[in-house]
Amino acid sequence: MSSILIKNCRWIVTQDEERSILKNCSVYIEDGLIAEVSSKIPVEAENVIDGSRMICLPGLINLHTHSPMSLLRGYADDLPLMEWLENKIWPVERKLSPYHCYLGALVSFMEMVKTGTTFFVDMYWNPIEIARAADEIGLKGVVSIGVLDDFKSYLRDFMIREVEKFIVDVKRFSPRVIGAIGPHAPYTCSEELLLKCVDIAEREDCLLHIHLAETRREQALFEEKFGVREVTFLSNLGFLSPKVLAAHCVWLSKNEVKLLGESGVRVAHCPVSNMKLAVGGVAPLPELIECGVTVGLGTDGPASNNSLDMFETMKFCSLIHKHHRWDPTMASAQLVLDLATINGAKAVMLENVCGRIAEGFAADLVLLNSFEVNLLPNIFPHSIVSHLVYSARGFNVSHVIVDGELIYSNGRFTRVDEGEIYSRFLSEVEKLLSP
Repeated sequence: MSSILIKNCRWIVTQDEERSILKNCSVYIEDGLIAEVSSKIPVEAENVIDGSRMICLPGLINLHTHSPMSLLRGYADDLPLMEWLENKIWPVERKLSPYHCYLGALVSFMEMVKTGTTFFVDMYWNPIEIARAADEIGLKGVVSIGVLDDFKSYLRDFMIREVEKFIVDVKRFSPRVIGAIGPHAPYTCSEELLLKCVDIAEREDCLLHIHLAETRREQALFEEKFGVREVTFLSNLGFLSPKVLAAHCVWLSKNEVKLLGESGVRVAHCPVSNMKLAVGGVAPLPELIECGVTVGLGTDGPASNNSLDMFETMKFCSLIHKHHRWDPTMASAQLVLDLATINGAKAVMLENVCGRIAEGFAADLVLLNSFEVNLLPNIFPHSIVSHLVYSARGFNVSHVIVDGELIYSNGRFTRVDEGEIYSRFLSEVEKLLSP
């Protein structure tokens, strides 16, 4: 693996313990790791990037998405969640082939790279094709096989076989791609299926990624059917643990927040899709943090957001909590950047591997051109984190490095032909969605 020197960065946002912001320093990368961060690096590198106009930060971590759904971006918007799912999305999803899922994921991963994401957590059908797409682009991530049985035994048995097969098959890809299990939600999975997922996750030491408490209607219907709310149900079942990454978690009581904290559950907060679906509430971020819950950020899928730009998600996250609490100090820029980097790494149990710029950490880095009009002025260190959360956009990204490999350089992908992929993608979408 080639060495890279990012020379004389205008700013380096380290996200280290002190949240240091360094000026006119360089980053030397060797064997996929950050070897040195210093103002004086004497060694030469095979690849040298001029960082004099750049802001260097850890790659952003997207904790919840459904990457193949770029196929359905804009297909069915402005609808309530269950109407959107049952009448629009699920009927089309029944027609999706493995090739569709591969192409959809490939386009989504290209969008992620272009907007500064280096690590993702996905949940969908045909997960092997998603893993193949991630491997092709060069991204790191957790690929969860979507699981549900609608309380039907024959479907449960089929799903368990699919999970067992996927957990084995995904290991043939690069170590950058990690397999996981994605039970869809408590209202679509039987107790037997959920418990079997727990057993496999314990045996394979992998994550369980699940939708939880997304809408008020969901909670009300679940309580009417099962006599308890979703978090209590999962707790009583023995499902909750540090292996669980729960997406959304909007409609939570104080006791449920406490249960999540005591169980070690991690949460993927998806503010943009929550607002778009008008779920009627805001995830209790301060209470979750106070109870020791690790919270990171997710975009949700490209059909329910409809963007995979984590810079946009960071801004929305900060603003919705300020607005909801009538408090401009709520969800500060630094806190939100933490959610998108170091907290994201902790949520997938990789806090000692990625999420910050420090010697020995994986070289997962993003460079932004700081001499774009929306990032000026960029003279003082105290404004840089503010710029990243409130001002930056995906179009500011110039380079993306994953595990020490430059996968996006000066606006071009190094592994794939962008135009050729778009052509194939559009052709398949036209056939898929034509009446």
